[in-house]
Amino acid sequence: MINPEIIDKREAINDFLEKHPYYQADIWLANSLSIAKEASRPVIRYRERIDFSSCSNSHLKNEIKYYFSKNMEDSLYSVITVFEGKAHHLRRMLQFLDKSYPNIRSVLEIPKEEIMFKYTNHLIDAGIKVKRENLKTGGFIVTPPVSLMSTFYDYIFATFDSTPEYDKDIWDGRKLPIELNYTNTNTKRMKFLKVNPRDRNFLKQYIYTRVVMLKNLTFSIGIRYVHEISLFLNFLNDSYQELELKNIKREHIEKYIIYISNKEIHHKYTRKKIKATNVYVSSNLTIIKKLLTDLKIFEWEEAPKLHIESLFLPNDNPRRTKKESFNNPKYIPDYIWDQVVENIHLIGDRYVPIILIMEGSGFRGTDVLGLKLNCLEKDNQGDYWLVGDQRKVNYKDHKVPISEELAKVIMSQQEICKNKSTPDNNPEDFLFVSFRGPRKGKPQTTATLSRVLNDFAKKAEIRDANGEIYRFRNHGFRHRYGVNLINNGMNIVHVQRLMAHASPEMTLAYAKIHDQTLKDAYFKAKDNRGIAFDIEGTLVKSDLKQQAMANDLELEWIRHNYDSIRMDHGMCIKSTKMKCEFAEKVIEPPCIANNCRSFHVDSTFSDYYKSQIALLEKDIKIYENNGHARSLEFAHKKIANYRKILNEITESEGISGISKERREYTGEERLKNGK
Repeated sequence: MINPEIIDKREAINDFLEKHPYYQADIWLANSLSIAKEASRPVIRYRERIDFSSCSNSHLKNEIKYYFSKNMEDSLYSVITVFEGKAHHLRRMLQFLDKSYPNIRSVLEIPKEEIMFKYTNHLIDAGIKVKRENLKTGGFIVTPPVSLMSTFYDYIFATFDSTPEYDKDIWDGRKLPIELNYTNTNTKRMKFLKVNPRDRNFLKQYIYTRVVMLKNLTFSIGIRYVHEISLFLNFLNDSYQELELKNIKREHIEKYIIYISNKEIHHKYTRKKIKATNVYVSSNLTIIKKLLTDLKIFEWEEAPKLHIESLFLPNDNPRRTKKESFNNPKYIPDYIWDQVVENIHLIGDRYVPIILIMEGSGFRGTDVLGLKLNCLEKDNQGDYWLVGDQRKVNYKDHKVPISEELAKVIMSQQEICKNKSTPDNNPEDFLFVSFRGPRKGKPQTTATLSRVLNDFAKKAEIRDANGEIYRFRNHGFRHRYGVNLINNGMNIVHVQRLMAHASPEMTLAYAKIHDQTLKDAYFKAKDNRGIAFDIEGTLVKSDLKQQAMANDLELEWIRHNYDSIRMDHGMCIKSTKMKCEFAEKVIEPPCIANNCRSFHVDSTFSDYYKSQIALLEKDIKIYENNGHARSLEFAHKKIANYRKILNEITESEGISGISKERREYTGEERLKNGK
């Protein structure tokens, strides 16, 4: 008697083929397929044809047709991938299946282990390679002919398997009632194959409780939990075969700490084997302790009888120092951002709005890529807000104010996306979505964004302070945003709230950068030759030390108050206890108009004077055309003063400033320079 489930599978396959009659034929021509128009190019002529006629078993033949056609129709495989890649090995696979299993109604009637064993031997007998070296890991992987059979079997099994996801040994996150972060490439599958059979169901139950029921663990972090807990459970199973988890004692934990501390792991970047680091050991023990603590909270049968405090001691976790990057976040400095703006036309149009949003909102890269079409709001005052989830801290609908210029960028992307979106290619209304291909309906990944940025850095020759090609990190844009907020005087509590930091520690790191920026600016100014007004109102050469002494101030006082004494147009070397007698006398900077002896300016302010002169020149033309004599006279006087100061500081010292370190780009400047 035929298994009813197999009948259901056959009917589902036949229904699909009836709706797509072209795929019923035994001969397919690639460039004749309607789906071929989505390909980047035509399929090369000698790979354009697929012939299924060598297989007489119609049931197996239809399953293979379904595998190829369904994946192409769902944009998981392109026509080029199927015809130029996978189909190259199809003829041999069809002949093997037809000869070995002429009477089966579905490939699922045969266990995968059996069919893969026989097919691998069949390929070896035919002189076909079945394994090749993996240059990245140094191990071995199967060759494309073997992979084709394996992926075909897995696809048919996954498509028609009715087993509940939580009962399987490999979970597909897309089939669980949870929200996935599709910007991460490692969030699809969770494998329990490496944990010993005795503890496998227990671990599944724990992870299901955390990820699906309580939702206090993301699927991607759950994958890491499975790996780390498997090490612990396998150690206990191998070392203490009769031990039940509820009877675990301190001596077992001590032995495990020795084991995990001496474990070999792969270096994050080189992939070479190294001894477990303190960070790795500490992270692993933290997860194990969390597991045992949860068991007590859940009151499960497996919960340890002893108190957790008696199992784990404070000194068990090796001392782990915070990464240098935590206290010194790698933000994108102005001189790098200037190079980005200057060369932004070299980035693909698809990625320009992503980069501008990261720089102008402080959203993490993954959160920008996960934005929805309705992410833009406008309040009653006409100001724009960006709205999106902060996945790392599980903060829904976080809002940050953005410039009108950045809002226009988002509105443009919304219009583009809406025009191309359908319920099929963008069912979840992502703002940055892939309309076809394996990621159809999903946003771009952070890994792709990182690759695009660093390819751009090479193409545009974006160079760091040492002249090397700059290495972009997606998070650097967020750090840049935080540093700019602090440098522009925002309260640290407000910065923490605006950036959705779970704790103030990260925000304080930005404050440290601000302090260092001011310190560097002070020493730069102290070493620069500048100018000041003498008693007769004449500009004379001076430096900070001379002017501080003349105003009865200590250099140390100036350093500690540098942020408050530095203005756009120069520095006020006057004690804050003294009242400025010129503050309300004129519209233009009073220190210049009144030849204030406490006023100090050096070459770091040259950008300000250049920009002011350019604006005044435009104003003068307007006044001349409109006959505004009084305004014209005032503008000429003002521009003369500014040119005199600029000439003096240029002669005093070459133009090499730090003014850009304190400037925050507006959206208008970004778009203007980007053009």
